[in-house]
Amino acid sequence: PTFTFDVKDYVAETPAWALFGSEEEGFDPTDTRHRKKQKYPKYTKFDKEGIPTHDHENQELSAKERNNLQTLMKQKMKEVGSGSTVTELK
Repeated sequence: PTFTFDVKDYVAETPAWALFGSEEEGFDPTDTRHRKKQKYPKYTKFDKEGIPTHDHENQELSAKERNNLQTLMKQKMKEVGSGSTVTELK
């Protein structure tokens, strides 16, 4: 890197754009900011085991897609465990 920090950089005053509650939300206004057009959950309804049953448009998922998600859930449960507390997990 061509820039090195020294003591003055660590004690410099925090810029207004980086302060809590600023209009810029902590983002440097000289940089380009990219925002997603819309945020929405990928799934809206789930069965009692936590497997998604409906997509973001509230359309019921196909049996094949639900089966794939159920298989993925089982794989993840094997990886991390299924306890309800941290000490119960693997």
